[in-house]
Amino acid sequence: MIATPEKLTLTLHDPPFKVSNLSSLFRSLQAAVRETAAAGEPVESLFSNQQGPFLVTDVANGTDGELTMSLWFVDRDNQPLMDRSEETFVSAISELERTILRGSQHTFWGAPAYQSEIHEDDSRMLRCIAVLRAFRSATISYDGRNVVLRDGLFASERA
Repeated sequence: MIATPEKLTLTLHDPPFKVSNLSSLFRSLQAAVRETAAAGEPVESLFSNQQGPFLVTDVANGTDGELTMSLWFVDRDNQPLMDRSEETFVSAISELERTILRGSQHTFWGAPAYQSEIHEDDSRMLRCIAVLRAFRSATISYDGRNVVLRDGLFASERA
């Protein structure tokens, strides 16, 4: 698997992974990414038709058992939509970072450390964050930007 600028990468560390958690993660991540893309211009018109684009993935196992998924958009003929992927993933990772900053982090005991204003448009991204917390450690990367989950806490990093 080669990391390229048009692909969003999700790496799950510390296996084993529950199948139900993986299934929930795929559903919530797809919904969050597509909702983010549909809210933007000029992506909105593209997502309003039934012909695509389609979010696809390839999955690889790392040497320590980590699971890495690369996601990108293709058209109906499975041709990569690099511009569409870039527009969408820049918005999605920015929205993920904003949602994490606006939301609450969990303390050592599991309770929120603080609660800030929750926005209606955060619902899909909040669901994605909640599902990610089912994993001990995860990294979402795009174009040098990383959202890292360690021990239930999120951090945003730039390469």
